Amino acid sequence: MNIVLELTKREQEIFDEVLEKIDETAAFLAGLSPTDRLDWLKEHQYSYPISFEREIDGTVYTVNAHFSEDAETAEEKVNRILNRNITL
Repeated sequence: MNIVLELTKREQEIFDEVLEKIDETAAFLAGLSPTDRLDWLKEHQYSYPISFEREIDGTVYTVNAHFSEDAETAEEKVNRILNRNITL
C-alpha cells in the first residue's frame, strides 16, 4: 500500500528541516559513548508531568498529563486486546 501526501512548499521545507535535524542528531548521538548517550537523552526528554496552556478564542486552557506507575504498558495492552479478540 502506497500513501502519497501532497505538501505545500512551506510544509515540504519544514519536513526537510526536520529530516535534516534528525540526521544531525543521530550522527551526534552515534559519536557518544553509551553512558553519555543516556545522559543526553535523559536531559532532553519531556519533563514530567507534561503540562501546557493554550489560548483559544480568548479562553486559556491548561492541560496536565499524569502517568500512573501501575498502568499497563502499551505491549501489555496490545496483548490483552489481541487475546480477548482471538477465538479458538
